[in-house]
Amino acid sequence: MKKLLLILCLSAFASLGAAKDIEFTDLISQEDFKDFVKEFGASLLFNPMAPAETLGMTGFDISLEVVTTDISDGKRYWEILVDDNDPFSQLPVPRIHVQKGLPFGLDVGAMYVNVPDTNIDLWGIEAKYALLDGGILTPALSIRGSYSQLSGVDDIDLNTQSLDLLISKGFLMLTPYAGASITRVRGSENTSLVELDEVNETDYRGIAGVQFSPFPLLVINGEVTFLGEVRQYGFKIGLRF
Repeated sequence: MKKLLLILCLSAFASLGAAKDIEFTDLISQEDFKDFVKEFGASLLFNPMAPAETLGMTGFDISLEVVTTDISDGKRYWEILVDDNDPFSQLPVPRIHVQKGLPFGLDVGAMYVNVPDTNIDLWGIEAKYALLDGGILTPALSIRGSYSQLSGVDDIDLNTQSLDLLISKGFLMLTPYAGASITRVRGSENTSLVELDEVNETDYRGIAGVQFSPFPLLVINGEVTFLGEVRQYGFKIGLRF
């Protein structure tokens, strides 16, 4: 397991070189700022990285995850909003994710992100409620709400919200899951260089993933999300009991 964690960490950091802080380096139009907020916000959404089934009253899940977003690094707004004007081709966001089961089919969770060699810090909270517990023949169905808040970036205030409907069905060691979401990203500038209106963007995304449990307690997840033209790929390794 230690080797897997090391591989996970290296994969998260491999595409990060010199420090690339998010900050305004030049003037930017309102339309470009809107596109940036939409794409950057998508990379900071609090993805489920778990099936629909809830943990149960005594359940607990702690994991290390990486969600990588393909960004439009050739666009001018990314060049202006990275301090060395040379943005990533992909933005990997490594995070610590903790979930706890509560009575009445409710799970709560939290995550923390610090992207190495950047000023991107992020925290988030979530709650998931079981609409169907699932059984031998029936799938699990749940609804999940999440919120994330960017910190560490002085020039931009940004937060995200999502409401997800998730379905999953376990088969032996595998639990495939899928979902649909409505998401909202709110971003505003906080610099004297420009004066731009606040951006509020609502969008929809599709989610597909699978959880693999090769040994008791150990879980490994792969997840893909589709948010308009933005694609995200997630990987998780953790303990679930």
